[in-house]
Amino acid sequence: MTFERIQALIESDQKLALGQVLKSLTPAERKECVKDLIAFERQHRAGDRRWSHGETLAIAGAGLLPTASVLAPWLVRYRIVFQGGRPDNGINVILDVLRHRELTWLTDLVTRVAAKMPTRERWRQDLLGVVLEFCGDTPPDSDGFLLHFMDFDGHTRWKPAFDALIPRMLEVVGSGAIFANTWQWQRFLCERADRRVLLDGCLARLQQGGGATEMEGFLALHKTLDVTLDETAEHARDYVAMLPDSRSTVATLAQDRLKSLDEAGKLSFDLLADASRWVFGRTEKKLIRAQLTWLGKHAKSTPDEVVLTVAELFAHESDDLRGQAVKLIARHQAKISDTTRTELVALAEQLPADLAAQLGAETVAEEAFELAPFTPRPWPDPIATLDELTGEVHGLFGRNTAYADPVTVERILEAVVRFAWQDREAVANAFGPIYDKYPWIRNRLDLQAYLDRPSPDCRSMFFSIIAAVPVPAEPLGQMEQLTPVLKGAVPGTPSQLLAKRLREIARGLVRSPRPFLLSTPTEMSGLLDPGTLLERLAKAEAEEWEPWPLDLRQAYRRLPRDTRPEDFASLRGTAGSLLREWLTGFSDPAVELVERTRSTSSGYLTRQREEKRLFVTLTPGLSDPERYWYGYNDWEAMLPCWPAVLPVQREVVAAHLVAHLASRCESKGDDGALLPALAEIQGPIGVATCLALAYGLGAEGTVGRAHAVDALLILAARDQFDGKALGEVVGLLLERGELALNRVAPCLRDTARSGAAAQIWGLLQAALPKVWSHNRAADLVELAVELAQRLKPGGTVDGLAEVAARKGSSKTVVQARRLVNALG
Repeated sequence: MTFERIQALIESDQKLALGQVLKSLTPAERKECVKDLIAFERQHRAGDRRWSHGETLAIAGAGLLPTASVLAPWLVRYRIVFQGGRPDNGINVILDVLRHRELTWLTDLVTRVAAKMPTRERWRQDLLGVVLEFCGDTPPDSDGFLLHFMDFDGHTRWKPAFDALIPRMLEVVGSGAIFANTWQWQRFLCERADRRVLLDGCLARLQQGGGATEMEGFLALHKTLDVTLDETAEHARDYVAMLPDSRSTVATLAQDRLKSLDEAGKLSFDLLADASRWVFGRTEKKLIRAQLTWLGKHAKSTPDEVVLTVAELFAHESDDLRGQAVKLIARHQAKISDTTRTELVALAEQLPADLAAQLGAETVAEEAFELAPFTPRPWPDPIATLDELTGEVHGLFGRNTAYADPVTVERILEAVVRFAWQDREAVANAFGPIYDKYPWIRNRLDLQAYLDRPSPDCRSMFFSIIAAVPVPAEPLGQMEQLTPVLKGAVPGTPSQLLAKRLREIARGLVRSPRPFLLSTPTEMSGLLDPGTLLERLAKAEAEEWEPWPLDLRQAYRRLPRDTRPEDFASLRGTAGSLLREWLTGFSDPAVELVERTRSTSSGYLTRQREEKRLFVTLTPGLSDPERYWYGYNDWEAMLPCWPAVLPVQREVVAAHLVAHLASRCESKGDDGALLPALAEIQGPIGVATCLALAYGLGAEGTVGRAHAVDALLILAARDQFDGKALGEVVGLLLERGELALNRVAPCLRDTARSGAAAQIWGLLQAALPKVWSHNRAADLVELAVELAQRLKPGGTVDGLAEVAARKGSSKTVVQARRLVNALG
């Protein structure tokens, strides 16, 4: 038997025939064919169709490869798709081939394959079949095998020897999600396993925590176990340990079990106090209120201990909860000892003044945090060596590359242009390993027409610059001349402006190289010092070359707003003349807040519903912002670079970002420090910037909201934070239901406590009148009380008196009354 016959069967995907041929081989023939198989597989993997023939290659490896160390990674590399009861099911073929060989190292193969089975993507039924077929009574306990076994109905293939796997099944991360989705496992384990092992493992995983579905599975297992009161008492400390950092569903279970113990008289007060302190450190108000009510039932018998335990809540950030703690303590304050009263007064110093007064204590005023003055950050030093450049380019690739950092992009652009002018061949050689690893980059320049597309995207053009280096350059002067290109320039989106500039650099490297770029910034905000630009242009005139047209235009866009035409009076060339002309005719577009509507289909009957959203239009420049309703493709648009494209037109950048930031209120994503960059650039602050900041405060992702807070603090440090203007927009969006108040309120609190208290007070004064009817308005009023007590601003808030005069004791009414008192 020659390998040509085996190769033909592999390439024609004849699994059954291949299996029969492999079983007919003698040991000598098998040994002869191994070398040919390895050589064929190596050539196949380097070819253009390396994804094909995976199943027959797996079967061939099982029939020919000589050791477990070689066969295990081979089987992992080539997957056989499960095909049920089909006669040509590749899994059955491979098992038949392995059985026929009667190998002595099958146990070793099982161990190696099980160790390599993936844990996240559980679709390797072929590997599972190999392990189950040959493991006998000693099954492996690797995470990947266990998760596959459980996910593919392992309870139906159970052997008595598998009982030893049960503790590990409870430990492996991912098993909870399987328990949640496959109820049969819960019943099976309860019938099969030792009850103590199950309960210990279940409680350990609930303490360990994990994803929502993971915890759902172990909560379901806990419910199936139907834990008795005696078992709860035995594991009381385990339930207490679930309270600090677990998910709210797990903490609720623990609280309920401990409460049942207490009602049966089987819980010591020390454990109850420990449990209460852990609960008081959480954010869920429902849990904390339940704990307060529970503690209050012990106040008659142990008033001193209860009062001191409840006083732990004085450090909580919610005035609503602190007020309830004060109310409970005040009811029992007369019963406590003098020692406890002294300790209580000391703890009450951290309360707001009005709450501390209810306990006969005085609040210690906190030192107000002051923001440091804003100082523009200088641009980092240019890339100095080819090794540094290739390192920066390598950093653009990989699984963790989320977005294109503007500083990295600009430094790479500057270095590629400069080094390509000095020694183009050296740069091409340095980029060689990059081209080899990512061959798609070179394809960018296979067609010259690629660089002449009418609508380029930023990402493609950026990588075209990397690809352009090995292309031989044409003689100097083949690019478009300055005046014809720039006389007819029209405004575009920041993405379009950036993409056209990047395309110009890629084309320029091929058709007309230049010694350096004019437009490289001198500040991290993207601004370019006029004196530095003057020096660059003077050097270009002295060396008798003209800059690339869009490079000159980008350099102009980066000049500070106070730059004067006469700053470039010494220039005699076309570039200097154009700069003076542009600086004379600069004007900002008109900005307008608009509402747009779209129709969407939802539900089984695909009902049409209308959705409204606020956007900003620019005249000229942006008349239909709603076309970006779902935001932008991050890499394609290179969003973080936008502020540096127009660093003196903050409103223009903000207007284009509004649609994307609005979409982020409904979807997570890391866009980089967009809003802090927006805060660092120049230009007026109007409705576009306020709307962008407001949507940032309501972002679904916590990182996005943190960036919004950073932006507000930068504006405050620059004395550019108009709290009332932003408050009008925030209040409007809250009133319309386009922002989640439980996201916005913590951001405003963090901003106020970080040094922008006066600005946030102004914001709240403008926003509160629009949200009195909001179901979470109390969160904002609490913050307003805190700021009013600290700032003593006087005055009032529209609608406050009417809310405070309402009957009842709702959270909003209680906090409104406190605010009235704080304002005097």
